[in-house]
Amino acid sequence: MKNVAVFFGGSSVEHDISVITGVLTANSLDREKYVAIPIYVHNDGIWYTGDSLLDLDNYKSLNVLGLTRVTLIAGKNVLFKVVKDKKIKPLYNIGVAINCMHGERGEDGSLSGLLSMCEVPLVSPPTLASAVSMDKCFTKAVMKGLKIKTLPYVTVKSADDITKVKSKLKYPVIVKPACLGSSIGIFKANDDESLLYGINGALRLGEKVIVEPLLLGYKEINCAVYRDKENIKISECERPIGKGEFLTFNDKYSGGKRIFPADIEKEISDKIKSISEKVYSELFFNGVIRIDYFVKDKDIYLNEINSVPGSLAFYLFCDTLKEFSKMLDEMILETDFRTAKSTTIKRNYHSGVLSFSGSKGAKGKNK
Repeated sequence: MKNVAVFFGGSSVEHDISVITGVLTANSLDREKYVAIPIYVHNDGIWYTGDSLLDLDNYKSLNVLGLTRVTLIAGKNVLFKVVKDKKIKPLYNIGVAINCMHGERGEDGSLSGLLSMCEVPLVSPPTLASAVSMDKCFTKAVMKGLKIKTLPYVTVKSADDITKVKSKLKYPVIVKPACLGSSIGIFKANDDESLLYGINGALRLGEKVIVEPLLLGYKEINCAVYRDKENIKISECERPIGKGEFLTFNDKYSGGKRIFPADIEKEISDKIKSISEKVYSELFFNGVIRIDYFVKDKDIYLNEINSVPGSLAFYLFCDTLKEFSKMLDEMILETDFRTAKSTTIKRNYHSGVLSFSGSKGAKGKNK
């Protein structure tokens, strides 16, 4: 039986959605092959584990006193229990991990980097691809290099940048934190006053803001991708439907509607699938991602890449949780294959530089 650590929660405004994704994923693992180890990251950043974390009802009034505080240390794929005297004791060997942490300090590459340092194989996307996906400004820069169309934008770091926005974009515009998802902190601006309000509001949720033109008369289309041992698998496209001019948090999580497969021409659907496969391959993704697009007439604009999509986007591939269990199994087996292959990479090089005495051979030595 392989121990599978499922990370969720986190110090992010997307904490609650992450809990839903993590609990769903942990409970969907094939119990005949895997032991699900839930690792809940509290809002304060402290890690906990315990069987009660597998029941979503327990989060209505979660008591961390009944949980086990845990941690990892570099160089060991071992989950350690933190005891009262601040010592640590081995608890579980971790065979593989799944990242279900939406938002900063999880989806942004920080968790994948930590797990890499701890020699824990990760089903989910790697550090660089995660970081590029999390920061919408970097996403656009990389997409430009791949010749994939995105909307024009302005990066804003303070309210003083309003002049820069006005010189490059026309109203109406959309203002949003550059490193958040789930439609949190999004503002529409029709004039200088509402633009300033939106920038100040978005800056309360992050250090950087992105401003884009509000595209009118468009369809938002989503497409997901994951990899098994042999193939890249691409979902059918879906069209989420909001009540206003853009999708809100409530549209996504509180009764929003969707059309699946999306009501778009096959030519557009095929093009979106092709772009999604290209992004997945060129950024060296593994695990599952979801890419969101804007479609207007024949034009396709990549909006954002979700390296930890809600519910791991299983609903775009699977009709049942049993099928989701199989999908998770495929990704874990691919991770095992990839990990075994990586052991052949040479990681040590004995240069002989350190054999010199004193500062001989060292750069910047005193003369």
